[in-house]
Amino acid sequence: MIRDHDFLETWDSLIFCVVGDVHPPGRIFSYLKYVPGTGPWRRYRRSFSRIFSDYSMKEFKKMLDYLKKVHPEFVRYDPVIGAEMSSVPIEFIKKHYNCLEGLRELLKRGPRDRLEGLTIALVGELCDHGDLHEDDLGITGSILLKMHHERSDIDLIVYGRREFWKAVEILGELGYLGVRSREQALRDMLRRYPIASSDASNLVDRIRCRGVYRGVKFSIHGVRKSEEISEKYFDKIYRRIGLARAILEVDDASDSCFNPAIYRVHGSAEIGGREYHVEQLMCYDLTFSAMFERGDRIEAYGKLESVVDRVHGKRFYSLLIGSVEAAGKEYVRLI
Repeated sequence: MIRDHDFLETWDSLIFCVVGDVHPPGRIFSYLKYVPGTGPWRRYRRSFSRIFSDYSMKEFKKMLDYLKKVHPEFVRYDPVIGAEMSSVPIEFIKKHYNCLEGLRELLKRGPRDRLEGLTIALVGELCDHGDLHEDDLGITGSILLKMHHERSDIDLIVYGRREFWKAVEILGELGYLGVRSREQALRDMLRRYPIASSDASNLVDRIRCRGVYRGVKFSIHGVRKSEEISEKYFDKIYRRIGLARAILEVDDASDSCFNPAIYRVHGSAEIGGREYHVEQLMCYDLTFSAMFERGDRIEAYGKLESVVDRVHGKRFYSLLIGSVEAAGKEYVRLI
């Protein structure tokens, strides 16, 4: 089973990261991350470079444009999300890298370098300080692909909603959560989003998915267990209404640890003099994963969508953060 944050390698050595749990028939939603080229990521005497200079929607658009030139069959308009998205056809997949199996293999064979040793140690501390088990965890990113270098980060996966929030609690108690350089984190926020310094500072204080372990940066991502995946392709149909500013209050943040991060909210957005009652904030921009809590009031600017829920026979409105249309303009801030 192909899971969120797993990796796929094509026959011509393009390496994609899987996005989400719901995919079109015969294809896997994913974004291109590594291509053969001059870079510090090496494997089997071959070097790779990274497509993204940073994880922003402007860079995502560049990735789509690149794929349209070299592999146009990897980009198409998707009738469910109502937008262009990259996806790898099943027949193009040479190898599937599974995050759970990748960590199992690492724990079994032992470390070959300092970064792998730190990964094993961090997993051990997580399991020793709570009711988490090794099978609740996985590894993604360059360590999974066995192409990491001495400056690489550790990218951990936690399977399950309860398990993710437990892992965050443990890491917080151990003092490992937070950014290595607050100044750099503030600069990154201000470069990516049109918000004030005070707003950026508030967001940096809420970062729960990043940390530092013995001098090495790490990230933590939630992935649904198979029994937590209930939605199927075509269950919900998304259609663009327009770009909008919304004032929202968070009702439920329990699914904000997944990709996309889902916040159940109430509030309103206005376009062309019409008011829309927004019930969901959906963030493919993982900056906002696990960031907000129940009761938080936020202002957000993004892509307002009408969502037809075919399973429950209803329609509602959702604000999307992480769209090409709103690249460079979208934001979320606490109010």
